[in-house]
Amino acid sequence: MALKVGIQLFSVRDEMAKDPIECIKKVAEIGYKYLEVANPRADEDPGCGFGMTPDELLKALDGTGAKIISGHIRPITEETLPGIIEWHKAVGNTVVGQSMAMYDSLENVLEMCKYYNAMGKKLAENGMKFLFHNHYHEFVKIGDKTIYDIIIENTDPEYVTFELDTFWAMRGGEDPIALIKKLNGRLFAIHQKDFSKTAVFDHNINLLANSKDKPVTTREDFMAAGQKPTDFCEVGTGIMPIQEILDAANEAGAEYVILEQDHTQLGQLESIKLSMEAFHNYSGVVFE
Repeated sequence: MALKVGIQLFSVRDEMAKDPIECIKKVAEIGYKYLEVANPRADEDPGCGFGMTPDELLKALDGTGAKIISGHIRPITEETLPGIIEWHKAVGNTVVGQSMAMYDSLENVLEMCKYYNAMGKKLAENGMKFLFHNHYHEFVKIGDKTIYDIIIENTDPEYVTFELDTFWAMRGGEDPIALIKKLNGRLFAIHQKDFSKTAVFDHNINLLANSKDKPVTTREDFMAAGQKPTDFCEVGTGIMPIQEILDAANEAGAEYVILEQDHTQLGQLESIKLSMEAFHNYSGVVFE
């Protein structure tokens, strides 16, 4: 068993905005064959967010060896879901989810779990699954449990799968390896990037060190912390124990390790190329 190395196309969002077809081809040439789309406007476009029909996307992928394996789609609602299902089934993708939600109370978290299960049930009826992806704020505690643990406990494994962003888990004060083990059997993929060696000396890695019980209730709250671009660096150039993370993800039954480079000091294509070169230095991964 080995993790397939993929990429969240948010990592090259500026290049995608210029020319999505050319960008996808360049990403595949660099070596990323497993693609995760990022689409924040599913109410206008049910697909990859750049107005492409399934046929147009499949034509762009033809000859590259690349395919769509998941998607961060927003919003997923009763109204948008039929179109999302139709588009993604047409390109062979069976995993979609929303990249981020905010939570302000236990009642709110439980209500969101009902939503995740409901959307997952509708997806399951079409041979698909709902994907839950984290940031740091899911590791706020409500009582004696983190929001993340509450979500694990209140979502149905039949309908909801997990994509653990190891960087953001670490920034929430958690041990990514311990979380991977907790998700054994429910882990579709991990998101990987790295934390800068220089940033670690400037401030606390744990964004919740002084506020573990204070909910991050708005996107503005979220963006106010943890978005310093110099905190982020390419795989293998920072402080994260990436080989140990990969080993744990393999043991937990994950299928993919997906690069998501939120920020970079380099050009986006240069950045993902550097991470691809680094991935080749680790064991337990495959590329095609």
